[in-house]
Amino acid sequence: MRATVLGIAAVLGATLAAAGPAAALPVAGPQILAPEAAIDQAQYVSRRVVRRGPRCTTVVTKRRGPFGRVVVNRTRRCF
Repeated sequence: MRATVLGIAAVLGATLAAAGPAAALPVAGPQILAPEAAIDQAQYVSRRVVRRGPRCTTVVTKRRGPFGRVVVNRTRRCF
């Protein structure tokens, strides 16, 4: 009796599996696309900044003084 029930269940499972592949994705309907005239083109604007005046950096030099202390020397380099 148990073998008969398991056999019927196996046959039903096989027929359900063979009926069609299971799709995990939802059924997609017709896609509604916007007309091309409604889509605006992206405008890319390049902007260059002209820097006036000197460009300076501060260069820090550290060295040991005559008594072993650290002497910090800061100089500006402009170009």
